[in-house]
This record gives sequence, C-alpha cells and structure tokens, in this order.
Amino acid sequence: MDFSAWVGLSCFFGMFALVMLGVPIFVSMLVMAFVGFWLIGGPGLAFQQFGSAPYFVSASYMLAVIPLFILMGTIAGTTGIAKSSYDAVTKWVGGLRGGTLIATVLAGALFGACCGLGVASAAVFASLALPELQKQKYNRSVSMGAICLSGSLSGLIPPSIGIVIIAILTEQSIGRALVALIIPGALLALCASVAIWLMGIINPKAIPKAAVQTGWKEKLLALRLIWPVLFLFIVVIGGMYLGIFPPTVAGAIGAAGVLVYAGVLRLSMRTIAQGFQETILVNAQLFPLVLSGFIFARFIAISGLPRNLTDLITTAGLSPYSLMLVIVVLYLIIGSVFEFLSMAIVTFPLIFPILVDAGFDPIAVLIIISLLGEMAALTPPIGLSAFVVAGVARTRPEEVFRGIIPFFLIGLALLWLIVFFPQIATWLPNLFYGAASSY
Repeated sequence: MDFSAWVGLSCFFGMFALVMLGVPIFVSMLVMAFVGFWLIGGPGLAFQQFGSAPYFVSASYMLAVIPLFILMGTIAGTTGIAKSSYDAVTKWVGGLRGGTLIATVLAGALFGACCGLGVASAAVFASLALPELQKQKYNRSVSMGAICLSGSLSGLIPPSIGIVIIAILTEQSIGRALVALIIPGALLALCASVAIWLMGIINPKAIPKAAVQTGWKEKLLALRLIWPVLFLFIVVIGGMYLGIFPPTVAGAIGAAGVLVYAGVLRLSMRTIAQGFQETILVNAQLFPLVLSGFIFARFIAISGLPRNLTDLITTAGLSPYSLMLVIVVLYLIIGSVFEFLSMAIVTFPLIFPILVDAGFDPIAVLIIISLLGEMAALTPPIGLSAFVVAGVARTRPEEVFRGIIPFFLIGLALLWLIVFFPQIATWLPNLFYGAASSY
C-alpha cells in the first residue's frame, strides 16, 4: 500500500480508538479526517475540505427526506397505529398455534410502514403485546425475542431511516433502496411466523393456541383498523415505485398524511407538539453523524484505502463469499457494541466499495448490511433492542437474549440467502427502475 492508504488505515483505526476512549463518534470521525487530510495534502487540503463539505452536505436536497420520514414515524406513534395494526392482525391469525405471537411480528412489519426506527418499535410492542402474551401463558423468553424481531422488522420495512442514510452516504438511489427492502422484509416476517408456528407444534406449552376463534365478519371489519398504514405505504412507497414523485416529496406527503390522520383522531396539540419535539431531538442526534460521515467518507476515498485493500484481497485470492463472511463476522462484533446507524456511517466508506469491487450488486449490499445491522442489534453484550425490551418487561437482558436465538438464526439464514441470490433484493427495483448501472 502507498503512503496515503497507510494514512487512511491508521486514521480508520485511530477513529475507533478515540470512540473506545469515550470521545463522541462524530467528533472522532472529524478529528481523524482532519488529521488524515493534513498528512496527505497538508493544511491546505484539510482546511479546503472542512470549509466546503459542511455546506454541500447541509444544503443537500436529498437529506430533507430524513426529518420528514422521522416526523412521519413519531407522529404515527402517537396516533395508536401500532395498537390498531396489532388488533387487526390478531383477528386474522390469533386462532393459529402461536397466533398472538405471530400477530406481534406481523404488526411490527405493518408498523414499520410508518415508523422506520427499529428500537422505537421494539419499545412500543413490548408495552403493547407482552402483557397479553403473558396472560395467554406464552413462554416469556421466546415472547420477548419475537418482540425484538418485530422491532427489527420496523427498521427493515420501508421507509427505513437506516437505509435512507446509507443510500445517501454511498450515493445510491433512495427510491431503489427502499423498494429493494420490501421482499426481504416480507420474507423475514413470513419466516419468523412459520418458525413460531413450528415451535408451537413442537412445544405446545411454550406456544399455546387461543381458545377463541374469530369469524370472517370480524376479520373483514378488522381491516378498517389498518387502512391508515396501508394508505401511507401505498402512497409513499407506491409513489416512488411508480416514479410519480421523488423520495423527498414522498416523505413530505407521508408526514402530511399522518398529520391529517392525527387531526381526524382529534389528537391534542400538545401530543402533536411532542411528536415534533421528538423529531427535532432525533434529527439533532443524526445530522452530526451524517455530516461527519460524509467528511470521513471523502477522506477514505481520497486516501485510496478501499482501492488498495481491494488489490490486496485480489492478490490474496480471497473469494467474494469468503470476503462477505469476514465482513459479516466483523459487523456482528462491532454491532454488538455500536448502534446500527453509527456503525454503518463509520464503516461504510471503507466496506461498501470493497464489496462492490468484489462483484456484489450495490443495492444488494445496502440490503445485506441493513439486515446485518438489525441482527447485530439483537446480539449481546449490548444488543440495544434486547435492553429496551428487558427494561419494559423489568427482567434481565439474559432472558431476552435466550429468546432471540431462533429469530437471530432466521435473520442470518435470510442474509446468506440474499448473498447467494441477490435477485431477492434487486428484482423488484430493477423491474420498475431498470437495471442499475455499475458502481
């Protein structure tokens, strides 16, 4: 490797060292990017990059989609959409073996169409579903594991905030990335539901069957409970899917739609104002990360580190699947300590070009890493979703982690299925947008 690449590698690990010492992630990225620019091109390059990057990043039209989708999710959380989705799905699948638990997973997927934040969804469904599951004598550990998965599903069903941010960072189409999430997210929900049903067949005491069956009239009437979710999903994602409007406009329409629905429900101005306040707080946490991520990504690209590492991998004869295995293990380790967005922003400038140069489709890489990030959020010692659910349930995180194991394995199996068959992620966006150009 040349001098610039060594500087890039040193600053990359130096950034991790600063984080481990307790320095905020965005500060660590900015400090090491500045040092790296200085070492590569002197003070002129460092001040030039830091003088221009903040303006170009903050003035980016595409970044407006982030606060709009966050606003849609926070307001939706105050309207009772999560409970409506849960009640409606329970009417349809509640009579099956493990039906109440299956309803929790499927309702999490439905709620994901409004709320793109996985951890927030896990907290909502822990409060909503866990009391009913305990009342029906479901295994407590498995119940909490399924609730954690329902949170992950909310982060994998469009409009996912995580996929939007990493698509912007890697200069990929936001609309294509969001549409690509639909089939993998639906597959994960379906596989988890089938797994719950099978666990109920194997161990009926742990996963019981409800004694009360619901008639078709009640099932059809229950559909009216989920019309806001379906309407938002069809308008927001369908509008982008059909090319009617770009992602930023879709975010604005979705946020406006949720506000109108909040007005129909006659929610108090105080409740709506709390949604706006939460949106502001979340954005205040995200945008320093996004800005520093852009600057750090630019430094990594200028250093030539990804190109040099790709050459080393090619010389070593490492196959694309072996490379993917290394990255999966690396992400599971890092993701057990870092929150997904922080992990993605920190590592994607280096990992993304290496995987694309190895022959993986760029959109498939985004989906794989998103799924991997959500699975990593379930792993000990600091699986954020598990700690949130444990806090709501007032139990030890170890009990939650035990219940997560089968769902974690399902997620990993789906991940490798997408690795070997990337068409699972790319077929739908390619159908309407056409084949993507190479990175």
